[in-house]
Amino acid sequence: MNYAYCRVSTSDQNIEQQIELLKSKYQIDKVFAEKLSGKELNNRQQLTLLLDIVESGDTIFVQSLDRLGRNTTDILELVEQLKHKQVELHILELGGVDITSAEGKLIISVLASVATMQREQMLEKQAIGIARARLESPEKYKGKQQSPKTTKACKDAVALLNRGLTKEQASKAVGIGVATLYRFLKAREQNT
Repeated sequence: MNYAYCRVSTSDQNIEQQIELLKSKYQIDKVFAEKLSGKELNNRQQLTLLLDIVESGDTIFVQSLDRLGRNTTDILELVEQLKHKQVELHILELGGVDITSAEGKLIISVLASVATMQREQMLEKQAIGIARARLESPEKYKGKQQSPKTTKACKDAVALLNRGLTKEQASKAVGIGVATLYRFLKAREQNT
């Protein structure tokens, strides 16, 4: 079977363009699409579903390498996993080359490294912008704010802390990450 995997980073981006482009170039039996960051492969439900159902002789088509991800190690591991299953992976922007082949692996190694570098550069620029905003207007810049739902969960976790639970136990009980609870406690401490 022929599958298409399409991804955009945010919910306000249009994924239909990728889907239509791949359908216009290849005979696609089924499309897997999602709107999530390319930072990590493990957190993508649609990609996981696709990888679970592909079998020997199947082909996956993707518009570009960065639609798979921006982490060189993850991408190379994915290619090895597909090669082991005897599943081909074709990247449209690379002329449709099968990147599970020896030549394709060389190309993907270089391009995955470029994608990783681009993400790191983006994060560096973001950090510079944040630092500048803090310097120029510390009273206005507040950084990422917690949602009301997260704030309530943090307050519930604090109540559990007061009952003797550890931070790890309390955060798990209310469904938040322990780092989120630590940030909440630190911010609360700074405001008092």
